[in-house]
Amino acid sequence: MAPWSRSHRSWNQHRPAAWERPVTLRRANATDAAELERLAARDSSPLPPGPHLVAERDRRIEAAISLATGELIADPFRRTAELRELLRCHAGDVRVRPEYTSAAPLAPRPRLATA
Repeated sequence: MAPWSRSHRSWNQHRPAAWERPVTLRRANATDAAELERLAARDSSPLPPGPHLVAERDRRIEAAISLATGELIADPFRRTAELRELLRCHAGDVRVRPEYTSAAPLAPRPRLATA
């Protein structure tokens, strides 16, 4: 029997389906910033303003929703449809004031020259 035949399924016996793995929903914290940026880049979209509610599988953030705007970002290379729905349901209509964080403090404005 060829290893690629449909009747030979041993290659898939040890890989659990995405829906069989536990999911954790939690509010993102400061240590998640880099992973949220990576997730937004993979999703080809800017990171929406925080705070964020994230969905994790296997200790990896696979989807997130902005509690300020309701915008979602998700890993396009993983099955995340159910995670996006969970985030939408859990966040509901809750909207909070956006958190804007800056990587660097604002530079002082230059002073006008006086003669």
